[in-house]
Amino acid sequence: MGELFVIRHAQASFGQADYDRLSELGFRQARLLEAFFSRIGTRFQSIYSGSLKRQVDTAEPLRSCFRPDVSQQELSILPEFNEYDSSAVIRTQLPHLIREDPSLEQDLPRLQSDRRALQRILDRSLSRWMSAPEESEGLETWPAFTRRVQEGLVRILSESGSGKTVALVTSGGPLSAILKMALSLSDRETIELSWQVRNASVSTFKYNRERLTLSAFNNVAHLEIYREPELLTYR
Repeated sequence: MGELFVIRHAQASFGQADYDRLSELGFRQARLLEAFFSRIGTRFQSIYSGSLKRQVDTAEPLRSCFRPDVSQQELSILPEFNEYDSSAVIRTQLPHLIREDPSLEQDLPRLQSDRRALQRILDRSLSRWMSAPEESEGLETWPAFTRRVQEGLVRILSESGSGKTVALVTSGGPLSAILKMALSLSDRETIELSWQVRNASVSTFKYNRERLTLSAFNNVAHLEIYREPELLTYR
């Protein structure tokens, strides 16, 4: 069987005008992940990434972990593994949520500075988006999102073939969609599991033509060994 390492991007720039870039801590997390793979001898035949900057910048250091017999040691960029548009999800779902629960308005001024306020709003927005009775113009639906992730996954596994070791750098949403496929999760279970995914974490799957099996989830041993709590982040 082949082995697929699905890596969540390192810490991005929460609270900044441009979230889609790694923070200084995020760049360090990415370097520590590369150092860990190099130390334990993990080598990849292919490395994929979504096209978001935070994903690509997390994947870039991993190029040193290509097997030496790989002739084209370049990242393969697949937009299928980009994150859903959380800002658009909140923007389209929030008016409906506030009508149902006006108390949510008190969280609005703190969305860019308070992680707990963002968590409350995003969790409820995602729940409604997944089961929204109406479509919002320009917003990808939940079924369309999971379908594009599945199509990207089929492409990776088809290109890689059996018995290969493959890395994919993506975000929490696409990882949760992959977990939904592998574990037959409900939508609610998928959301709840996605909140547990840490930055620069590694989830590992065994695969062949018929099956995708989870073998490890949300591993951050490469960060925990330094005993620095600030290395363990979620945003």
